[in-house]
Amino acid sequence: MEEKVFGLPAGILANSMIIILIVVSIILLFGGLRRFILVKMGTRNIPRRKGQSSLIVMGLMLSSIIVAVSLGIGDTVRYSVRSVVFDSQGNIDETIDGPGKQLFGVEYFDYSEFENVEKLASTNANIDGIMPYIEIDLPAENDISGIAESRVQVRGYNPKYTDTFDEIKNINNELTTIDTLSNGQVYINSALSEKLNLKKGDTIGVYINLEKKELEVKDVLKSGSIAGANITPTISFKLSALQRLLDKENMITNIAVSNSGDQDESLELSDDVTQFLRLNLTNKQVANKFFEILSSNEIPTLINEEAKSIEQTDSETYEELSRIASDLENNNFNEEFITSVGDYQLQLIILGALDKAGKQAEAAQLLMMFGDLTTLRVDDSKNNGVKLAETVASGVTTIFSIFGSFSIMVGMLLIFLVFVLLAAARSTELGMARAVGLKRRDLIQLFTYEGTVYSFLAAIVGTLIGIGLSFGLVYVLQDLIDAGTFEIKPYFSVTSIIISFSAGLILTFITVFASAYRASNLNIVVSIRGLKEEFVKKASLSTRLKIKRLLWDLIFPIKQILRIIIGKGGRLRNLLVLLIFPISWPISIFMSLFKLFGRHSYVLLGIFSLFLIFLAFQTEGTAFLSFGATGIALSIGLLIRFLSTIFISDQEDISQIAGTFEGGLVLLVANIPLDFALYDFASEWSQPGPWFWPLGGGINTAAAVWLVMSNNRLLIYLLNLILSRFSGLKAVTKTAISYPMASKFRTGLTVAMFSLIIYTLMIFSVLNGINDISTDQPDRVTGGYDIKGTISSDNSIQGDIRDSLNMQDFVVVAGSSSIDIDAKELDGENTTFKGSKLISVEDSFISTNKWQLSYYDPKYGSNDREVWESLNSNPNLVLASGSIVESGDPFGPPDRSFKTSLIKPGDLKEIDAFDIQVKKSRSADEGTILTVIGVIENLAGGTGFGSGGATFYSTDNLVSEIAGEEIPNNTYYFSLVNKENASDYSQRLEKIFLANGMNAESLLDNINEERETSNAFNKLFQGFSGLGLVVGIAAIGVLSVRAVVERRQSVGVLRAIGFRSSMIRAQFLIESSFITLIGIVIGIFLGIMQSYFIFREISKELEGASFSVPIGEVGFLIVITVVASILASVIPANEASKIYPAEALRYE
Repeated sequence: MEEKVFGLPAGILANSMIIILIVVSIILLFGGLRRFILVKMGTRNIPRRKGQSSLIVMGLMLSSIIVAVSLGIGDTVRYSVRSVVFDSQGNIDETIDGPGKQLFGVEYFDYSEFENVEKLASTNANIDGIMPYIEIDLPAENDISGIAESRVQVRGYNPKYTDTFDEIKNINNELTTIDTLSNGQVYINSALSEKLNLKKGDTIGVYINLEKKELEVKDVLKSGSIAGANITPTISFKLSALQRLLDKENMITNIAVSNSGDQDESLELSDDVTQFLRLNLTNKQVANKFFEILSSNEIPTLINEEAKSIEQTDSETYEELSRIASDLENNNFNEEFITSVGDYQLQLIILGALDKAGKQAEAAQLLMMFGDLTTLRVDDSKNNGVKLAETVASGVTTIFSIFGSFSIMVGMLLIFLVFVLLAAARSTELGMARAVGLKRRDLIQLFTYEGTVYSFLAAIVGTLIGIGLSFGLVYVLQDLIDAGTFEIKPYFSVTSIIISFSAGLILTFITVFASAYRASNLNIVVSIRGLKEEFVKKASLSTRLKIKRLLWDLIFPIKQILRIIIGKGGRLRNLLVLLIFPISWPISIFMSLFKLFGRHSYVLLGIFSLFLIFLAFQTEGTAFLSFGATGIALSIGLLIRFLSTIFISDQEDISQIAGTFEGGLVLLVANIPLDFALYDFASEWSQPGPWFWPLGGGINTAAAVWLVMSNNRLLIYLLNLILSRFSGLKAVTKTAISYPMASKFRTGLTVAMFSLIIYTLMIFSVLNGINDISTDQPDRVTGGYDIKGTISSDNSIQGDIRDSLNMQDFVVVAGSSSIDIDAKELDGENTTFKGSKLISVEDSFISTNKWQLSYYDPKYGSNDREVWESLNSNPNLVLASGSIVESGDPFGPPDRSFKTSLIKPGDLKEIDAFDIQVKKSRSADEGTILTVIGVIENLAGGTGFGSGGATFYSTDNLVSEIAGEEIPNNTYYFSLVNKENASDYSQRLEKIFLANGMNAESLLDNINEERETSNAFNKLFQGFSGLGLVVGIAAIGVLSVRAVVERRQSVGVLRAIGFRSSMIRAQFLIESSFITLIGIVIGIFLGIMQSYFIFREISKELEGASFSVPIGEVGFLIVITVVASILASVIPANEASKIYPAEALRYE
């Protein structure tokens, strides 16, 4: 499976970026050779001002660092998961299992099936070998030390095949074979050797059929492949010996298949081999009958419609169903169809589509044939493991990228700010250059060459630092994740290095070019005289000429070709613009439209926004709706600006009124919750992806900063009013805040940097406290029980478990049994059978558990306890887990278990009970009608905000009734008299029921461990997101340095009229603190507001959750940020305080 980055194939993305860089490099090289003087002018200041250059590179490299860290973490997770897969699978690429009809325990099938598969495999050159084996989990212990392990993987191999299938080596790296095992001898792997403290020649006790068998450890094998994974304790038997011990003569549980070639080559063959095996293990005559039934009565259209309904939520299943529908429509009975219809999940979806269309007769025919379709199941085990690695790695990369995107935005703002300041510092030089003949495009090239050098250095340094940081975070993750189940292995691929370097370079280059374009617009006269920034105002074009240019832009490619022919505007430039016409064409049209509308651009923006809203209704996508509504708000603000120019003459008043409406309306509309009455019709529309969050954060921050900076006069007035009581500060404060307020653009950029980062950190701080509900009210997670014990159904406890316990130690002991079922709604939209689990609990569980309900039908009780008790009144009443309520997860794989269409998150707690039809999994039964009377909250049964797929809880006998056979208990809940002994007692229970393979765990310990891990991950993400804070502080330093240079003469005047050095120093420090505090206040306000909206969504599924702002963390964040900004300004402030009046007033 090809690696993906940000949802795109990594190889294609890397190659595309390399091509872009090559093209840009050629353009710059060609332009530089033609006008080398511009290269010299642009780059001469880099070595001259080493401190400034270093600061610029530090700001520019943040993008590369963020991208590199995100990709490095993703690569590490991908590599680590793949390593576990390859370690556990070895040469096993596919496994063949039984038909899956057994309801509990390990499923065996006859050895003759292997012989048939062996003949089949011999006809395929892509299959290198196959091997029959038994795999089962059994308890084992060291008799001498008493150390035991309740679940040990036990495998039995046929030596005829293992010797050729894969090498087996002991811990001394010596080759050995299964054939050397005598009766009563076994191999153990190094993982089990360490667990039970066993070595070669020792005796190991294995519990088989509840009886202990004493066996000699023949040798200790090196973990991996056949011997068992490094993290999986494993015992290896000779197949015939294990069959006798288990009383399973001539039976096996699995067939291993190894593909030809090395590790990567065999993986590439996996899809072909899997399809070959499934094709030949499927009854083609039955498959042909399937095809005939599905080809009739417009069923292909129904399947196609069903595919489209799940396109957004499950793309893989969508593609499979679409292909089946296409084959049926084209009457194409092929190999792909035969292998696809053998997939049980696809079978259920097709049956559901037929049921919805009222074609029950066809559905019944298909249902009767399911059992005859396949005899064995082929699992693409290694390839599935690699796909899981890719899914997890992509999710981790996306999460880190989203959190880091705010820092990237901050870095890009710093780049822009730095080049604005560079342009301001060299305004006289640039003005003189323009005066002696340089054109605007020459200035753009000059700054672009300088910026390219900075970008190149920053990309190299940033990528290297990012790689180092990613490895550092990996070592932090190693401490967070239990190494006993998953080993983190640091890794960084060459492809990721290329993408990190290229992405950082491209992002910085784009920002540099935008900055250069802005600098080229400086007014020549104003620049030479060193006055306040003023940009060139081009002469207004006539409406006729604007329309003419728009018409030319509508046929943009033809216009560019003509410009190339006649040589207007530079042939090379026009050729390059033509080559990127998919981008340049729409941009040119929009530019011409905005020029045409001019001061009435609000009309164009309004039309475009209405178009987005129209698209939202067509696609039922809330992203289009949100952007459209925000655009309408901005267009209203622009209309108010236009109207203000008619009735108000003062430009400051116009800017204040218009800016207030523009920023305020955008901020208001962008933050209207989707469940607000205005948006109620969009409640079931598709939600935007995770990337919408940083985009929305950027819009919110821009709007808030624009709102605040537009009201700078009000801000100054309020500060003066507050500080007027402090006569010593009044004069200093006035001068401190007047300068940044006069340079609103620069100040706004710096404020936006702080706002973005504080915004992100605030969201983490606030949301981190919401999960405390599992700690504050643990009974909602544990049900009031202290220990949960699970056993293998093959080794069920005989009789009443209470007879084996000292019941004086327990308040409650409650058992449960479970089976896999298929469930569907009878009256809702989800009438397709989906996989689920049915659990029957004992009466003692029903009467004592403390799980709370998110929804329930009041006809069955007025509170949670009464609803639980009502289960005893009717055996067909059930309660469902919270996972039946749809809740989209943008990062994980699709949840294909049962979902209800009758309940939505946020619905009132009181609901109407609804009926479902359930049947045991993989059966042709008609099924049983059950009534769901309530939904248990997601906290129950696990930690965090949910656990597992759809589950239904019923009274004690329902599982066995639906199964048609006695199903033993496999899970027990224990409530202790002395709850502090839960950890110790869980180990005692494992010892008491060792023969049954009980795995007991303290539920409170699990909650605490999960909480600690969650807190650690949150701090890790906060630290990662906080990288941008360093950039914001650097920006304060840059502004302070520039302020000292620009205000040298004004400082001299202040000193001349009586300002002391300490007052000058205080002025600069107050200025930096003032800018920082504005950013902090905006960030805190936006962060709390966004956190509350997120909390509202969470609280829909988590009753009792409370919203609170962590005052301590917020205070600490404010203090750290202000102190850091002051420290960044100390050196420039000291320099300013040392300026002598006479020297400053002579300065030019």
